[in-house]
Amino acid sequence: MSATVPSTGSCKRALAGLAALAAAALPASVGAGPSLTDTGGAGLLQVPGARMLPPDTLATGAAWTPLYRHGFVTLQALPDLEATLRQSTGIATYQRPGGQSGGLDLKLRLLRENAARPEVSIGARGLFQSGGQAARYLVMSRRWFDTDWTLGLGWGRFGQGNLFGSGLSPIGGVEVRTPVDGLSLKADYTGDPLRAERAAHPGLSRPFPVNVGLAWRPLPWIEVGAGLEQGHFAMLRAALVLDAAGLDGRASAAPPGKDAHPPLGARPARTTPRTAERRILAALRSGGLPARAVRVDDGEATAWLDEVPDGPPARTAGRAARIMAARAPAEIERLTVVLGPAELNGTAVSILRADLERASRHAGSPAEIWRTAELNRAGSTDAPPRAPGERWDFRLTPRLELGPAFRSGPPAHRATFDAAVVSGLSGGFVTGAGLRFNLGSDLAGPQAGERDEPDAGLPTVRGDIARYADGVAVTADHLYTAWLWNPVSDWHTRLSAGHLDEMFGGWEGEVLYRPFGARWAVGVDADLVAKRVPGNLLYFEAQGYASAHASLYYESGDGLTHGTIRAGRYLAGDLGATVELSRAFEGGVRIGAYATVTDAGTGAMDQGISIRIPLGLLPGPLSGPGRGLASEVAVRSLGRDAGQRVDQPLRLYDLTGRSGVGRIMGTWNRLLE
Repeated sequence: MSATVPSTGSCKRALAGLAALAAAALPASVGAGPSLTDTGGAGLLQVPGARMLPPDTLATGAAWTPLYRHGFVTLQALPDLEATLRQSTGIATYQRPGGQSGGLDLKLRLLRENAARPEVSIGARGLFQSGGQAARYLVMSRRWFDTDWTLGLGWGRFGQGNLFGSGLSPIGGVEVRTPVDGLSLKADYTGDPLRAERAAHPGLSRPFPVNVGLAWRPLPWIEVGAGLEQGHFAMLRAALVLDAAGLDGRASAAPPGKDAHPPLGARPARTTPRTAERRILAALRSGGLPARAVRVDDGEATAWLDEVPDGPPARTAGRAARIMAARAPAEIERLTVVLGPAELNGTAVSILRADLERASRHAGSPAEIWRTAELNRAGSTDAPPRAPGERWDFRLTPRLELGPAFRSGPPAHRATFDAAVVSGLSGGFVTGAGLRFNLGSDLAGPQAGERDEPDAGLPTVRGDIARYADGVAVTADHLYTAWLWNPVSDWHTRLSAGHLDEMFGGWEGEVLYRPFGARWAVGVDADLVAKRVPGNLLYFEAQGYASAHASLYYESGDGLTHGTIRAGRYLAGDLGATVELSRAFEGGVRIGAYATVTDAGTGAMDQGISIRIPLGLLPGPLSGPGRGLASEVAVRSLGRDAGQRVDQPLRLYDLTGRSGVGRIMGTWNRLLE
């Protein structure tokens, strides 16, 4: 590869011109958010800043220079934690010249800026990796008028500048907001001497250590950038920036044309408990709520729901309580809605009828109702008068999976359309079935037979994904029967058998301990499976696989953000750990990220970022709670053998979380919708 190198004088004149333009840019909007770096995440050009993107931001983009191509997906799932899945291709990478490197980049904010101190963050580019683009840094950022200054120390890739022989290098720069809306100018210093690149191409000139450029947001969801880096190389960058919370707003809104506080009217004057039970049960079911049974006695009306529909669980409880309040006998003062699967111990939400009536007259609020409300274990209420009946949950999911690199080859993609149904039966038995329609992929190219060095020596787990993606037009994604059991309070168990995902079938067991009202839970799961013959429901290949993991779960106070740490044995026999982070929204939008590292070899990483967006409820026979259409886009590793688990569609933590205390408390403000 050759590059035209401008003279040092021309570089200095270009830098002076940009500096003069930056000085003329004052004043500008100080409150504007940070822009993106070449490799994703908030910052300057090559130097990450201490700033974070707004919470719930999902950004995807690419940057081009003569040396490298960077593709990235950045997820701001927590206000103080930024995760970026990155893939870099260039003349000198972690594997070999012309190969690919990448991985998961993380940044953690330690301090927020205030009048007395700057913003401080620490981060890693290429977590668990070394060489190539991998770097570590500690940076601080401080606003001064219309400028945002960043200063810090870097090591790894950033430390090749070698400050005083310590392996550290100063990094920093400035971003200047201009009077043009959404336009800013940038300059940064990394001190990166491009040693690997110059070793691969001896004719490459020594770089100038300053980068300059600009970033522009012509629309809130588009960012473009350009610059001159290392004094020699042009840079172009483009990204889409998605506000997941804003996208979720339409899905989570109350149904149009309905009053958020419908008046309840006077209490029924003449009705018996048995008549009220029949009327309430019929009204709940006609309103789309999956009611199993209703009991009216001892001054209390109780309704059991077989499942928690999509959306805020507090809203579901509020709607059920209003239906009961409008039809219960006049002497009933307490309304209880039991949420959660019939097979597991959910949550009983109890509300005073008088508080609900005042709120319907616009004389109360969810906060006032909360003062007298009670949340208890569902098992603390009397057994429902009717056993759970058969129920159905339909899901249609168009899915696009993007692989930054398929093994050692170029980026790959796979498009599928999944149709799934889950049936809840009496006695704790659940059956699930799903079809996967393969719409297209490029997994069966010449690269499909290659082996990445980190996966060498492992049995083929998902490395033959092309057999299942391209060899079969329609396949059974899963076909299983599971038994759910709640032996004692706070303990949940599951035993599943059948086709557990499109590639594996066998047995899986899971135990979850989730204390009532706690934000944490612990669990263990184990699989004993064999690989399915593509396109065949009956035959399995001879080799068996086993995995076992212990998991620690933690959720935020509102029950919407979840973190998981898993450790154990993966299907290929490698040992390691997985970190997962997900953010759910009240309307059903869900974004998440994960990363796995194992002992299968240096760089044995499996990682991904995904977003799930509901596309609205389906009309006709598929309409109702739990019956909908949602699209899913995932950027993740494809065809890896290291760090693989069974993609089990039924997990206890997800089942119990929809009716958990944290989820109900976090959506309590939606009670009256």
